Amino acid sequence: MKCLKYLFLVITFSLVLMFSINVQANLFVKQSNERANDTTQLSNYEKNIMEKYNIDIDKSTERKNKYKLLWRKNIPNKPVYLTSVDSLYSQDFLTRYYYGKDSSYLYGIPYNAVEEEAVHNKEDNNNYIFYKLAKNTNMPYSAWVLNYGTVFEQSMPKATYEKMLATITNAKLDKTLQKGAYIAARHFVDGNTSEDSLAEDYQDAIYQNIRVDNYGQKIINPNADAYSKRQFQLLNNRKIRYITYFKRMFQHQIKDLNTCGNKVGIYAYPSSSALYGRIVLFYIHK
Repeated sequence: MKCLKYLFLVITFSLVLMFSINVQANLFVKQSNERANDTTQLSNYEKNIMEKYNIDIDKSTERKNKYKLLWRKNIPNKPVYLTSVDSLYSQDFLTRYYYGKDSSYLYGIPYNAVEEEAVHNKEDNNNYIFYKLAKNTNMPYSAWVLNYGTVFEQSMPKATYEKMLATITNAKLDKTLQKGAYIAARHFVDGNTSEDSLAEDYQDAIYQNIRVDNYGQKIINPNADAYSKRQFQLLNNRKIRYITYFKRMFQHQIKDLNTCGNKVGIYAYPSSSALYGRIVLFYIHK
């Protein structure tokens, strides 16, 4: 009788174990199917976007669950341009719009930032800032972009710019030429203007703001050579101040500006930008 009781317990335990394993296996298959569906089930609207704009669209529950919203606020229609961006996202991060090598198509085109938010990445335990771009003729959906790929007109404080230019002989900050520096900064992301498809639009924008065509521009590139890379490394490691970084880089890469009236415009990408360390100097040449 005692043996039968143990036998019954063993059989019962085995059945429960088999049922548990079967449930877990079914759950795993279901989750795998859900993940597969995330990346394959696209709406006709999304498929049309992929064909029209030559971009990839994918969905991922894992990406969506990776971020936690900390806060979100409305901001005025703030003009913004994009730099070094290969991906835009839906509001909940479930959908990713991936441009890859075609991302240059996004550059030099004005967008409006209408919302700002901070999210927490659970994987790397860091917080990130994103901006919502409003729909327009170039953006058929409301997409979110990480701030490292954005360029706003107000980059560094005016006082910082004045201190930077004080390190150059007879250089004074000029409000009008500031607009020229910003236009150059937002259009020529890689610093190469020779084959820019927006060159004509760029020149028109310059003339509308400056009203002259005898302008010059110099671009300080933190990746130009070994010395420049070393100075940028010191800046990132907070071994030198930004003013010192600018002074050294100007003397190394430019040395002099052939300015008319000593007036200069300047745009320095902020620390949140992928182009941090890059500086545009804009002036009217003699």
